[in-house]
Amino acid sequence: MMLVNDQIEGKLVNSDVVMYNTIIDGLCKDKLVNDAYELYSEMIAEKISPDVATFNSLIYGFCIIGQLKDAFGLFSQMVLKNINPSVYTFTILVDGLCKEGKMKEAKSVIAMMMKDGVLPNVVTYTSIMEGYCLVNEVNKTKHVFRTISRMGVAPNTQSYNIMINGFCKIKIVNEALILFKEMCCRGIVPITVTYSSLIDGLCKSTMLGSLLMRCMLMVNHLIYPLTVLYIDALCKSNHLDKAIALVKKIKDQGIQSDILKNAQDVFQDLLIKGYSLNIQTYNIMINGLCKEGLFDEAEALLSKMDDYGIIPDAVTYETNIRALFHKDENEKAEKLFRKMIARGLLKE
Repeated sequence: MMLVNDQIEGKLVNSDVVMYNTIIDGLCKDKLVNDAYELYSEMIAEKISPDVATFNSLIYGFCIIGQLKDAFGLFSQMVLKNINPSVYTFTILVDGLCKEGKMKEAKSVIAMMMKDGVLPNVVTYTSIMEGYCLVNEVNKTKHVFRTISRMGVAPNTQSYNIMINGFCKIKIVNEALILFKEMCCRGIVPITVTYSSLIDGLCKSTMLGSLLMRCMLMVNHLIYPLTVLYIDALCKSNHLDKAIALVKKIKDQGIQSDILKNAQDVFQDLLIKGYSLNIQTYNIMINGLCKEGLFDEAEALLSKMDDYGIIPDAVTYETNIRALFHKDENEKAEKLFRKMIARGLLKE
């Protein structure tokens, strides 16, 4: 009977630990760390032994509010209670130190965990990489990135994003694009942050489209979202000429039609996204397309203007008419000329 009672009491105690841990974890994630610590003190008073999960939650809580001294104090208590820190425990401390740029101390924690036989994982190393980027030591970030790959620790989305963002911030966009290509080839799907970093880097780069072209030729089946976003960014920053030139370069390289389709599709994407284009913008785009020899795209863009409530003016018609004559499509040019007259833009 006593054995049964002991078993029941043991289950109740375990249930109590789980209950406390759940509440403590929730409070810490909401940054209510002092409330969480009071619950921890209550556990001790009630003789409910905290476990590794209890300490992990509290250490995480103190780290995210910047109280690293208290986090390390709890870590010491944990060790004194003979509770073995997990890889997650060490990683929380490493991340907290890295977020404050304390790289020397973070490396000491990694040395400590390895001495205890706990191997750092990709999250641990990613925290170190982020820390080096924070203190503008991108080369050290790259060293860690390449080292972990050799150690058999596979980089994840976050690892690549940190590297790509770090290179873009210091305007080494070619390295960022190489990493983007590597990321895609490994089957790691880029996320919004990946594209945002690359777009920002490309728009600030003096090399502009040539960098994108280099990567596109390597992974053209994966680059389409980046291309559209980049052209979108160029248009929105009033670099329509650069956007059109890039489209021309892509078409000249013979990128498959189902990948980039054509210039009209790209500008159509902008319209779908709600980017407002006025008559001046259309005229600049049509003129640029004609200058680049993209006459079909210019004609298609003209035909779409009415659909979006933009009325072509004399400049729009004259640009397209000249382009049609240049293509020896005289009949089309004359038809457009008559339409121009019918709209009262030119007297016979």
